[in-house]
Amino acid sequence: MNCLVVVAHPLEDSLCHYLSTQTIEHLKDKGYTIKVIDLYRRGFQPALTAQERQSYYGDAYDSSNVEDDISQLLAAESLVLVFPTWWFGSDESPHN
Repeated sequence: MNCLVVVAHPLEDSLCHYLSTQTIEHLKDKGYTIKVIDLYRRGFQPALTAQERQSYYGDAYDSSNVEDDISQLLAAESLVLVFPTWWFGSDESPHN
């Protein structure tokens, strides 16, 4: 089975990277074929460019920047997303 693992954490020694490594090893032991995308290592830009936004509602959306990602998602039979949930907040209490 083809599995796509997407990792999104800026630090290589993070819990996210540790968990993704452990998950990949487990899945490989179970016979999965693994493809890994590390969004930070690739310098992935999550915001739409002006050109992408202009084409968003048009007849032909400009997906040229994400064609490889789309192909990998379509080929995957399972998907694992590994990313942090940042628990940071402002110093202000919401009850002030």
